[in-house]
Amino acid sequence: MDSSEEPETHNWFKIFLRGTGILLIALATGAGCFAQDTEGPDGYQFIVGPRLGASYVLMSRKDFSEAVAEFYPEERYLPITSLFGISFEQRILLGETRSHFAFQEVFLLRGLEQSIALPSASLLVGYRDASGFEIGAGPNLTLSGLGVVIALGWTFYHKGVFVPVNISAVLPNSKIPSAISLTTGFNFVTRRRASFRK
Repeated sequence: MDSSEEPETHNWFKIFLRGTGILLIALATGAGCFAQDTEGPDGYQFIVGPRLGASYVLMSRKDFSEAVAEFYPEERYLPITSLFGISFEQRILLGETRSHFAFQEVFLLRGLEQSIALPSASLLVGYRDASGFEIGAGPNLTLSGLGVVIALGWTFYHKGVFVPVNISAVLPNSKIPSAISLTTGFNFVTRRRASFRK
C-alpha cells in the first residue's frame, strides 16, 4: 500500500472505533433507562446480551492477509476468525403471543485470536415466530465498506433467558467480500410490558 494512503486509512479506522464505542454507550444507557421506566406502549420489549461465534470470509488466505495488512502488521492471517460482541434488540409483540417484529443492533469484533480486532456493526429488521424461528436483514458496516447482511436461525427460551443460534451471510459487492458466520449467546429482557400466551 502506498505510504501516502496510510494516514487516511488509519484515520478511518479510528473514526469507526470511536463511533461504534459512542453508539454502544448510548444503547447501554438506553437499556438502563428502559429497565427503570414504567411508562411506555404495551407489547414492547428491550433485549440485550453478548454474542460469540465464528466467521469465514470468502477470500484466499493471501487476499485476506493483504486486506488486513491495511490496518495491522503484514503477516499471514486466516480468513476463518472468532467473533465476540454484543446485541441490542427492540421487540414489538404481536398480540398476546411470543411472535414479534424486531429491530436488532449487533456489534462484533472479528479475529481476536489472531491479535487483530476487525469491527463490524449491523442493523437488522426481522421477524421471530412463536416457535423461535427468526429471519432478518439489514445494513452491515465494516472497515471495508457498507453492505447488506441476511440472517436466519432459532431462539430457544428457558426461564426468562433467550438463547439464539443464527447463521448469517454478508452479500458481496464491489468493496466487501462475502462472509458466512455462525453466532450464539444469550439475551435477557431489561424491559417488559406484555403478558405471553401461546
